[in-house]
Amino acid sequence: MFDANSPTTAQRRQKSICILHNPHSGKKEAAGGAQALKDAFAKHGLAPKITELDPKRDLTSTLQEVVAEGHDTIVAAGGDGTICGVAQALKGSSCTMGILPRGTFNYFARSLGIPEDLEGAVEVIAHGHKRDLRVAMLNDRVFLNNANFGLYPQILRSREEVYDFWGRSRVAAYWSALKVLFRWPRPLELDIVADGQRTTVRTPLVFVFNNAFQLRQMGMEGAECIRDGQLALMIAPDYGRWGMVRSSLAVLLGRASRDRDFHLMCSDIFELHGRRKRLLVARDGERARMKGPFRLHLSEDALQVIVPTDFGDATR
Repeated sequence: MFDANSPTTAQRRQKSICILHNPHSGKKEAAGGAQALKDAFAKHGLAPKITELDPKRDLTSTLQEVVAEGHDTIVAAGGDGTICGVAQALKGSSCTMGILPRGTFNYFARSLGIPEDLEGAVEVIAHGHKRDLRVAMLNDRVFLNNANFGLYPQILRSREEVYDFWGRSRVAAYWSALKVLFRWPRPLELDIVADGQRTTVRTPLVFVFNNAFQLRQMGMEGAECIRDGQLALMIAPDYGRWGMVRSSLAVLLGRASRDRDFHLMCSDIFELHGRRKRLLVARDGERARMKGPFRLHLSEDALQVIVPTDFGDATR
């Protein structure tokens, strides 16, 4: 039987834990507060410091202060965007990252087998093991699941408006996507360079994936690219509004077909050159307007993450 008063190997290793909690992530009824986090960790004899993230303050500045305090483990409590932001700040540091999935989709946590419930996720942090994971880069910025251009960043903007009115849910997320599809913004014109070959495309949407689990959940091909140590780039054909609606519904229903609903490219490095100087780009759900060209590749610096004890060498 586990004795909360007896220090385990995991507890000795994690001498000092700081939780960066985003109270605005995920469903309000499931988010919980600081006290719920303290109670869950206390069951394992752990007393982490809890810092609530302020949306008005730069996350990097907060992380720099936390790392300077000498914490061994930094726990990201939020959705994929929050986790990505923490990973960006911890890249190249000696800190270990823990995950408390509190978002809507939680693709990064689910790809590692981390439970979405609070008790299960805390159990992993208390008794799991460290694993070096690869991260991908969009120029100088980290992404864990995907980076995307075109329609999807517009969908994220619409999603926040829908969330503010209806609350956070997967149904609300899908509805926000359909709203943007019916408005149909102007397609992108891009030159894509991969493996020495340049391809010119006109497309409403480009996704670059670094998460095989997410691709499998979406019923799409490309997991083999990630298994082979590459990135998977998806290009949506320029079929017009109704064609894009049809292809999007196929993706949502897990029935997307390669070459009909998307084109697939695999490579270690992609370079995207757009006709416009700046594009709205999303990384793991977080939007920013960035200046091109865009270079997407795998980082040489691994991210050390606490994963469940039964998580082996499976492709994430």
